[in-house]
Amino acid sequence: MEPGLLYESPFTDVAPQGPEQVFDGVRTTRLFEVIEEINWSAVA
Repeated sequence: MEPGLLYESPFTDVAPQGPEQVFDGVRTTRLFEVIEEINWSAVA
């Protein structure tokens, strides 16, 4: 998943300002890190 998708529907239907509206800065950063780690590990 591309992290930028968190700023599009259906995510913005719940939090129009993106993940920062739901999580604090530290957790938002970690969320993006985890997504990148999963993306990296999924590359064949």
